[in-house]
Amino acid sequence: MGADDVVTMRVERAAGGVVVRERNGAREVLLIDDQYGKVSFPKGHLEPGESWEQAALREVQEETGVIARIAGDIGRVEYVIERGGEPVRKQVRLFLMVAEDGSEPVHQAEEVNGAYFLPWDEARRRHDERGYANWRFALQKADALLAWRVGRLEEAWRALGPDTPWDHLVAAWRDAEPVTRKLVDACREELAVTFPELRVPEPRSLHLPREVAHDALRAAIESTLLKPEASEIDVQNLCLEAVHHNLPMVCISPRHVPIAKRAVPGSGVRVCTVIGFPHGTQTVNAMRQEALEAIAAGADEIDMVGPIGALAEGDVWAYAQAVRAVVEVARLRFPSVPVKVILETSALGPDAVIKGALVSVAVGADFVKTSTGYHKAGARPADVTLMALAVAGSAGVKASGGIRTPAAARNLLRFGADRLGTSAALKLLDEA
Repeated sequence: MGADDVVTMRVERAAGGVVVRERNGAREVLLIDDQYGKVSFPKGHLEPGESWEQAALREVQEETGVIARIAGDIGRVEYVIERGGEPVRKQVRLFLMVAEDGSEPVHQAEEVNGAYFLPWDEARRRHDERGYANWRFALQKADALLAWRVGRLEEAWRALGPDTPWDHLVAAWRDAEPVTRKLVDACREELAVTFPELRVPEPRSLHLPREVAHDALRAAIESTLLKPEASEIDVQNLCLEAVHHNLPMVCISPRHVPIAKRAVPGSGVRVCTVIGFPHGTQTVNAMRQEALEAIAAGADEIDMVGPIGALAEGDVWAYAQAVRAVVEVARLRFPSVPVKVILETSALGPDAVIKGALVSVAVGADFVKTSTGYHKAGARPADVTLMALAVAGSAGVKASGGIRTPAAARNLLRFGADRLGTSAALKLLDEA
């Protein structure tokens, strides 16, 4: 299933789970024997009115009798089948689940010939031998997500803001680093299986935190004014400030691009604008048109909001299609206009952040970016590391949202950011 497949095709959806439990100090996995002689995971169709999660929990219980709770998102596969002579887009999503009680599974659905827990290593062997190829990444992904969960890394690492004291950040990263790299590898394998035509960046060695040159902070700043109430005078003043203080770039709304271009001629200050802002809910064609108009108005760079909802539910194909459309427009101009893709990291799980970065760069984006500033959290060191490790030096990373102190700015640069979007540029430089 590729990004260019027809999105108006009729859709069938199914959901289920990779269910784990601890028994006598060892991890076990729930498997089923299906009616085709294959080893798989319990799953089935969504009923009208159900969410992905509700359907997954119900199907696990109906097929095996096991009651579980959701602990993460394993991933999603898509393929085209034929129903009544017409193509149908089949979507199947699996969640990581933890068994709630100690009862043994009993297969209950007609299409299930057996349901049983196996020790982790034995389950992997059996699934490798008799499982479906499009889920061969599932147990590797589950292992990485479980390690993230056991380490409480959402609370102990990912929740830390950029103003957290440096020693605390470094100590938290040392604990999180092995699991973070493990999760990046698992997401690479997931995309290799589910989206094989995508050419994700090759993994490269990247040491974090890194040293940051003294002049790196000024060179990274994109002075930003995206408040909907911003006036033309406000934009002109932002541009004059950037010129006076030798800042490299301003980032403003599309309607203000001509004003900004007139305010900075010959200064070296570049003008960036946003499309799909702030929620990424526009159609692909609307984003393409926004990009065309922004470039025609003179924008030097584009920050686009990807379709956040698609990424949140694992639809990397729709996400790729949107990013690719904007990149293709940007490459119509020579030299091409750099495109930065805003992931809105606080709306996503850590694996979705990784996949969003990998997909964006694979279809041609020049940067990936953390936030719009309109969601519940802005730039966080953990999300910057996820993105930096995913793109592996093949693209840049922009941190944005809530960066208001020199310490926060330098912390983000040390953990992998190359650009900083901020509405407090002079405070970062102590030049207010």
